[in-house]
Amino acid sequence: MELRNTTENRVLASAVNARIKSDARLLNARAALYRLAGIGIVCALAGVGVGAAFYGYSYTSDPTFPTAKVANTVAEALSKVTLKTEGTVKLDPESTLAVGGRSEIPTPTPAQLGAGATPDSKAAVITNFTVFKNVPFGSGQVVTGWNFSSSEQRSPNHQYCYYSEQIDGTSKVTIDLGENGRALPQAKARTNVDPGIAYTNCVWFKAGAI
Repeated sequence: MELRNTTENRVLASAVNARIKSDARLLNARAALYRLAGIGIVCALAGVGVGAAFYGYSYTSDPTFPTAKVANTVAEALSKVTLKTEGTVKLDPESTLAVGGRSEIPTPTPAQLGAGATPDSKAAVITNFTVFKNVPFGSGQVVTGWNFSSSEQRSPNHQYCYYSEQIDGTSKVTIDLGENGRALPQAKARTNVDPGIAYTNCVWFKAGAI
């Protein structure tokens, strides 16, 4: 169908052609946008891949990484392990065992004990000993005695304490002060010494334990 070449038809044709061209440009722009977006996504993914590759390579090229990882793994494993050992310690029959340190209790030497001394009657001999602790007091001294039945005892089986004062060349005054960590009742003192004060100078091995 042919249209008449009128002014109105020419204006209408120009408007239609402009609309078609505008729609074509819009479609081309959208297509270009989609293409650019696709290229951008591909580049981003490629960048992430390259970055991950370099990150992994940095661990493989680090010489301290395997050692640190192994050390941490071993330490964690050992922290969860309980070691148990069983065995028997034996000494050489010809060896000797010495115990170091000094005993708190004075022990007589074999010579002082006189282990080979016997009476003429050949009767059995029981050896015991007494440790004396002397504290100067007033004109005399306070004497505490610790009686041991043998050198194997770790504590005395009897203790006593008294005040002793030399009066002259042949006379001596003694006042019993205590026994086994306890004070004894006192009669009238035969000297100017106060028995109560003198008793505070007794040296008990372990007061009140016997």
